[in-house]
Amino acid sequence: MSSISIEQSNVIYRSSKKQMQGICNLPRDIKFDILSRLLVKDLCKFRCVSKHWCNLISNPTFLDFYHERSRDNPQILMMNDSKNDENEQQLIHLTSMDLDGKVGNELMTSIYGEYIDMLPSGHGLICLFYENHFYLYNPATQEFVSLVEGSLSPCNDHGAGFGYFMSTKEYKVVHMFTQSESSTGFNMGCEILTLSNGDEASSRPWRVIDQCCPYGVTGCALLVNNVFYWTRADKHGNSRDYDLILALDLEEENFRTIRLPNPSSYDEENYMFLVELRGFLCLVDNFAIPPMMNIWMLKDANNITWVKEYSIRFDILDGFDDVYTIVTPLLYHNEEIVVDSDQDSLHYYNVEKESFRRGKRLNMQWDTNQTWERPLRKTRLSLYTESFFSLGSR
Repeated sequence: MSSISIEQSNVIYRSSKKQMQGICNLPRDIKFDILSRLLVKDLCKFRCVSKHWCNLISNPTFLDFYHERSRDNPQILMMNDSKNDENEQQLIHLTSMDLDGKVGNELMTSIYGEYIDMLPSGHGLICLFYENHFYLYNPATQEFVSLVEGSLSPCNDHGAGFGYFMSTKEYKVVHMFTQSESSTGFNMGCEILTLSNGDEASSRPWRVIDQCCPYGVTGCALLVNNVFYWTRADKHGNSRDYDLILALDLEEENFRTIRLPNPSSYDEENYMFLVELRGFLCLVDNFAIPPMMNIWMLKDANNITWVKEYSIRFDILDGFDDVYTIVTPLLYHNEEIVVDSDQDSLHYYNVEKESFRRGKRLNMQWDTNQTWERPLRKTRLSLYTESFFSLGSR
């Protein structure tokens, strides 16, 4: 996350007491600025150097400063999984790195599930889930915990959301589950798990909210400004029904729907999903013919004002294939949109020049056992920021 390499930070860590005392005599703002450029795992080492350093790095003002700066230095988390044929476990391999591909931490563990979804928070933690099984991971501190199981769903339809609330400094996990099913539709329940820094995450309870979900939803929600959003499924679970977005306001704990922009322009062949860019909810509409992507931005959530902010041509994207390539915007960073195009590197779209550049090659895994004309990428990516947030497991 910083211009100071791991090797350089280790040199600092091995400095003599005299040199450390010299740094201690610097003004606090300068010490904050220097330390905020290091990775969390290096700062955890410095906490052990002396009481002074421990107090400095644990200072709430420094932690707020560090987390604010880390938002400008996103990190990559890569996940590879493989099924254990002897049981229902998946072997998960998680690798964190910076945008240049420099590896930070790695973790291998086994968790329950046939297909594991990865829910980024846009902050320090990543959530993995399968049906009603949830796991939290902090790549910076290497904490990995299993949460209390959510409610069972009789038809195995589950939706989930995960995100960080800046105002309360809490993470919230949302679990949508089917309470009952009939010929007229689903009765969807919603439960929430709230987590503060230092809470023992593995024992935190779920709380079912009073209002039932008015529609059937599955898959992953997106959190933007304290509101979770799902592309809507109808009462029979038809995920192709894209005329509305379902929103859950966690402050009010109620549901509402949002009409999509100009719905008559959409086609069944288009691939549409939600992302967050520049703090706004965005609808991404990928066209097969011509190959391009429109990004609609919800500029006013109260009055439902959509603006088509970007139109990006795919014929200028190196390695694009209209059959195999799914382009997913991940982040708006330094006047560029960082996109994942199912290749061996990220791409960066310059919004002013309307051009792409390819990032550093990453160590991806590919599925060579399938029958497609070219291997499909197995590795899944997410972005996160460095955080000291504790899951209470240590």
